[in-house]
Amino acid sequence: MNRLIRQIPEGMQDTLPGECRQKRRVEAALRALFARDGFFEVQTPALEYCDAFTGGASGVAPERMYKTFDKQGRVLAVRPDSTTPVMRMVATRMQDAPLPLRLCYVQDVLEYPARPNPRFSQATQAGVELLGESSPEADAEVIALAVRSLLEAGLRSFQIDIGQVGFFKGLMEEAGLSAQETERLRGYVEEKNMLAIELMLGERNVGEEVQRRITRLPQLYGGAEVLDAAQAMSEAPACRQAVQNLRDVLAVLADYGLAQYVSVDLGMVHAIDYYTGMILRGLTANLGRPLLSGGRYDQLAAGFGHPLPAVGFALDVKQLLIALERQGAPFESPASDVLLAFAPGARREALRLAAQLRAQGWSVELCYEKEPASLDGLRARKGARQAVYVGEAGALEVGKEGLQPWNP
Repeated sequence: MNRLIRQIPEGMQDTLPGECRQKRRVEAALRALFARDGFFEVQTPALEYCDAFTGGASGVAPERMYKTFDKQGRVLAVRPDSTTPVMRMVATRMQDAPLPLRLCYVQDVLEYPARPNPRFSQATQAGVELLGESSPEADAEVIALAVRSLLEAGLRSFQIDIGQVGFFKGLMEEAGLSAQETERLRGYVEEKNMLAIELMLGERNVGEEVQRRITRLPQLYGGAEVLDAAQAMSEAPACRQAVQNLRDVLAVLADYGLAQYVSVDLGMVHAIDYYTGMILRGLTANLGRPLLSGGRYDQLAAGFGHPLPAVGFALDVKQLLIALERQGAPFESPASDVLLAFAPGARREALRLAAQLRAQGWSVELCYEKEPASLDGLRARKGARQAVYVGEAGALEVGKEGLQPWNP
């Protein structure tokens, strides 16, 4: 036998019954929350033209995508994220939709991981996009919804870090670094690699005062007091605008009553070519990587010929399930309410009873045991609440004491 047929490709995953039930519960809770907040669900194709991701500011490197070809030989990409396809859809099919436009999705994405085996390549993303509104209130609405999403799913311990790519860009302008150098330094700042930051700035002969400001970036983490320190660091217009944006966002979050879940991290500078303003990510002590990420990407829709400010986030449902399990919510194997067996001549009565119970909301699992003797043991192994046997005497509950008349 070919051993590969007993395996699945690297990065893929099976979802067993207990986890699948928990996953569907979380997805249903998120869908309901998004709908209550006025976000309408959409779905995008599993396959897009590769150019949709490589021709603009999608933020997805070509080597991160699974690719195939259509009949004309054009390169297709399996959807590596959900935001870019949503922007393509809005730009081409929803140009006349009244703004602001609120959309949401719960769908799978497939992306090669950046490092060997850091996570699954296959993921279910649950996310939102708020389009056509560039105010701090829109930023805060998305952050607040991210907080409420984690609470709705049942996660107790987490925090949302927010940053502003404009602050980093302003410092880079002061330093006079090229785009390539800026990207390299961005990685060091994101990793909070102080030694690498100092060595690189020294090599580029960046001024002492600008060096001091940049090396402080990874330390600019905490509450609103961080913004006071950041404002004192630079007079660059981009830096001051970024700080004021975060002040305004935090003020709105205080009105939501959710400020306690949010921290400022100006050393968080992921994908500055993709994001244009506020950025966010969700973290929990029960997990070694972010649960969710997002921010403002006002240039993304312009790549599809329809400029539109946009802000949103995407939550990794698999990572959320892992965090919930480590918090103390293990996946329980699903079990039926009733394990129903019947005598050879009582099939019709048993099927009628099963239909009645299911109509009342019971889960009923048919069992084709001909004798009731072993039914209680099977019920215990399957975890069903009750075992019922339908015979000449009607419906009887099967238990350790034998058969007893059953009244549902």
